[in-house]
Amino acid sequence: GTIIGAISAYYGGWVDSVIMRGVDFLITLPSLPIFMVLQVILRDRGIPGGSIGVLAVVFIALGWTGSARLVRGMVLSLKNQEFAEAARAMGASDRRIVLRHLIPNALAPVLVSATLAIGGIVVGEASLSYLGFGVQPPDPSWGNMLSNAQQLILNQPWAVFYPGLAIFLTSLSFNFMGDALRDALDPRGQIR
Repeated sequence: GTIIGAISAYYGGWVDSVIMRGVDFLITLPSLPIFMVLQVILRDRGIPGGSIGVLAVVFIALGWTGSARLVRGMVLSLKNQEFAEAARAMGASDRRIVLRHLIPNALAPVLVSATLAIGGIVVGEASLSYLGFGVQPPDPSWGNMLSNAQQLILNQPWAVFYPGLAIFLTSLSFNFMGDALRDALDPRGQIR
């Protein structure tokens, strides 16, 4: 997503229009049904890691669009600044300008976005596993634990409580880490 967003913003024009319309189309698609369909299609394809590897491929295949839009916005604001103009004046190629100057300067928001997105991925994995489309037994998953414990909710409520608490705390901790990273990496937010 980072490379695609940077290329889209740097070249602009019809390249930007085509790439961003494709990204917009992918963003508008409902993710849960697509995750379920891709999980079923890829399940028996021999992807390393079994059902966990398939789940990782599915999340990677559909999770890059937010980064592409974020990097595009950053590169649009950076590509006409003095350091990029200086690199152009020194004869740097477009590839070098994008990879060595623009992307490193746009990485702070991408890192914050990635840590915030991990919480959503944890919840998404648990949801898919709960529905039977995620991690398959005998591999452990909090979603599988919740699915198996739904019959026990009246007699053993802790069987549902602890996996749910683990999902909640993991998601919350990554959100807190993203907030802290944003505060640490955002120079405009630091008042001295």
